[in-house]
Order: sequence, then C-alpha cells, then structure tokens
Amino acid sequence: MTSFLKFLWPGLRATLIRNGLAEPLLRHGLLGLVETRRRLALNYLPAGAGLEIGALHSPLPLPPGSRVRYVDQHSLETLRTLRPDAGAAIVRPDILADGFDLRCIADASQDFVVANHVLEHAGDALGTLGHWLRVLRPGGILFVAVPIGGRCFDRGRAVTTPEHFLEDRRLTAAGDRDAMRARNRAHVEEHLAIAAPAIARGQGLPWTSPQGEAREREIERLLGRDASQIHHHMFTPDSFATLFDLLGEQARTERVARSSVEIVGIARKR
Repeated sequence: MTSFLKFLWPGLRATLIRNGLAEPLLRHGLLGLVETRRRLALNYLPAGAGLEIGALHSPLPLPPGSRVRYVDQHSLETLRTLRPDAGAAIVRPDILADGFDLRCIADASQDFVVANHVLEHAGDALGTLGHWLRVLRPGGILFVAVPIGGRCFDRGRAVTTPEHFLEDRRLTAAGDRDAMRARNRAHVEEHLAIAAPAIARGQGLPWTSPQGEAREREIERLLGRDASQIHHHMFTPDSFATLFDLLGEQARTERVARSSVEIVGIARKR
C-alpha cells in the first residue's frame, strides 16, 4: 500500500463500515485491531459472566449483558511497574492467579474466557487451551488472540508446528520437566537471537547479546521465574487455525479472523 493510500485508508475504511461493509473488511483482515476485536466480541460473546486473562491496558469491549472478572498473576501495582508505558490504563485484576491453568476457577463455571496475547507465552499451548475450556460451561465461548509472528518482533523465528504443540502436551502431561526444559531453552535462545534485539530496536535502545556466564544467567531467568515474559510460540493464521483443530472433540472452532497484526480464534465448548 502506497503512502498516499495509507493516508486515505482510515477515512475510507470508516466510510465502508458506516455503509454496512464491516464483515467483508473483517473477512479480508482489513479492519484495525480494536475494531476487529470489538466486532467479533459483539458477534460471539454471550450474555453472562466470564473471565479475561492478562487484559493489562487493553480489555476487550464487551457486548451488552456480559460481565467480566479480570485475571492476572500480578497485582495492579506490580503490573504498573512491569509496564510503565501503560501506567494508569491497566485494569485492576479481580483474581490473582496463574492464567495458564486457572486452577482456582471451578469447572464449567464460566460463560466465556478471553485471553488476548497470552497463549504465545505458554510453554504448553494446547494444554493451556484445555485448561481454559475446562472452566467453560458447555456451549461457552473461548476468545483468544495471538500476534502474527511475521508482523511483530518475532519475525524470523520458526512457526510452531502442530507436531510441536502435540509433543509439548505429551511431555507436560507425563510430567517430564527435563524434556520440557530442553525444549523451552531452544525458545529462549531463539528469543535472545531474534526477538530481544528487535524489541530493543523498537524502543530505540542499544542491544548487546549477553555472553558467557551472563548469557547463562539470562537463560536461567527466562526458564524460571520469568518464563512467561517471552513468546514460546510463533503463529500464522493457518497455524493458529490448526492449533484450534487439535482440540478435537473438546471444542468447535467458530471462527479464525485476523487484523493487520494479530489473529483471533473463537471456539465453542462442546
């Protein structure tokens, strides 16, 4: 798209939306991130009570009749320290818990679960989806967004394959921590080689790759207490749709859509 068209596009897009053409734009990934999320939420989230995991400063706009509690592993004060760029816009968590397993949430107790830009941080993505489905009532909706890998600081990393997701699930279910640690170390090393320098460039900061003992300390940190700070998986629209297909009889995929920078998957618990 030329710079001239980029200048005209926001106004043209708004005109097309006002004239009832939002759905064709959505099908072709031509809506912005916020508008894509909003329209999908209005179309698919049920009235009732649900959870949003890791909302930070971008909670999902909810349709009328929907009520949400926010889940995060950190308190509001800690989140503001970790994300000074978001500051006062961060929503206050209602539940402090591990959003990957939702262990404190009862089975079949929620009408919907929302998790935007959370799943890519999970070591076992397929298992995490299973935990989120566990807390849904039959017919409940799972609304998940992930970044398009090639459109963010992960560009250049390998797309996660279905086989990789399945092996992560098998090893995690078997309790094989050593094998998962070795797999996660590969993710950390890829992060240090590709994503970390790109993040620094995006912030206008210098980047020097840690070496020797400093590198090992950084790897240990990202394998331990700060493992959820990096992206373990990279997605394309097709690979994300395939991951949802791996849920099998647990859920039916209602829709996979994209904006310019992210993919949204919506599944209904069977």
